[in-house]
Amino acid sequence: MDRISLLSDDLLLKILYLGTTKDAVTTSLLSKRWCSLWKHVPKLTYWDLNTSEYWKASRFVDKFLLLHKAPVLETMNLSLCRNCCPTDIQTWINLAVSRGLQNLIIHRYRPGSGFIRLPRSLYTCGTLVTLKIASEFIVDYVPLTISFWSLKVLALCFVKFSSNELVDRILSGCPVLEDLKVIRGSNDNVKTFTIAVPSLKILTIIETTCGSYIWRDGIRFVINTPSLKSLTIANQFSWCDSLVSMPYLVNADIKLRHGDSKKFEGMLISAKHISLCLPPPMNSCPIGVFNQLVSLNICTCSLDWCRLILNHTPKLRLLRFELKQARLYPYRDPLQRCCSSSVYVQTRWEQPSSILDCLISTLETKKVVMYLLENSRQLKAMSIRSSNLTSCVEKLKMLQELSSTPRTSSKCRVLFI
Repeated sequence: MDRISLLSDDLLLKILYLGTTKDAVTTSLLSKRWCSLWKHVPKLTYWDLNTSEYWKASRFVDKFLLLHKAPVLETMNLSLCRNCCPTDIQTWINLAVSRGLQNLIIHRYRPGSGFIRLPRSLYTCGTLVTLKIASEFIVDYVPLTISFWSLKVLALCFVKFSSNELVDRILSGCPVLEDLKVIRGSNDNVKTFTIAVPSLKILTIIETTCGSYIWRDGIRFVINTPSLKSLTIANQFSWCDSLVSMPYLVNADIKLRHGDSKKFEGMLISAKHISLCLPPPMNSCPIGVFNQLVSLNICTCSLDWCRLILNHTPKLRLLRFELKQARLYPYRDPLQRCCSSSVYVQTRWEQPSSILDCLISTLETKKVVMYLLENSRQLKAMSIRSSNLTSCVEKLKMLQELSSTPRTSSKCRVLFI
């Protein structure tokens, strides 16, 4: 006996919802009961991987939307090839919006047919909760009033805006937005990308270049997000300014090719976990006291920042120095590579004039150098990862040198990994 057919229609629809729409349609061949069940699944998921037969994908999506009988289309998730027709995409979005669309995800891989304009109906979709758009879409024909009243998650990956004003208009129409991700290339028209969203809790900003690097003066992000809890920035060619403090910030991962200590004064002092990859500070402007900071990850190009911050971290427990790959690997994940304009690595450690308070009291685990062995009274473990180019002889010499270094903490163990 077919046990799955004994299940209720509601449960079968939940099962079909978990897979792709193509798989759901295939079940119509099982029996009469399954013949029309897929038409009531409130989701359209289709990935077109064949660039030479786009017409098949177009016919499939058209037929699904024509035969769909569910009262609401909750999700439309499309991954489309370069041969995708812009008018088809606009028609699909219009139909989905008219059916109470809640989640829209569209990705164009291998783009090549030019930018596609988003339909005006999308900007007044009050039911939309998640909007993720990637690769060669343009925002240039926008109504004066944006009605993203329910939108909580917004991802704009290589979406082109025709002006700064349109960015402000879009974000001002998202009163409950909580999660924003912006990925930009070097050919964007927007010079000042202002993010002023009082409700925002998670912000990710990534700028990357494919191929040659093009510097344009005046490019910047302006951040006004007082409720932010998580901040990730990996910028290749922009400045970042924060207009307000972030008292609720917990995690901050900052990688900037161009930075100034003035831009971070009061911005990160509430964070508990910070990762930094920054050029040396341009002046001695105070950056505040990091009373909540318990873990600090520093790129080896940013040792000046390390010395600056360590003097103001009474609760620090974890300090990690990390050597990241620079421009030698331009296609590496921007979050995993160094944002320095060269392969320069600071190797000289300038010993502070006095022992840092965090070394005396609470610091427990570090990947650091000999100074910390000599001055960290509560240090329990030091792990050292050497470069792949380091020979066994050099590693042995390094280990012998560290073994003979006087240690303030009797519990400290030194490990090579």
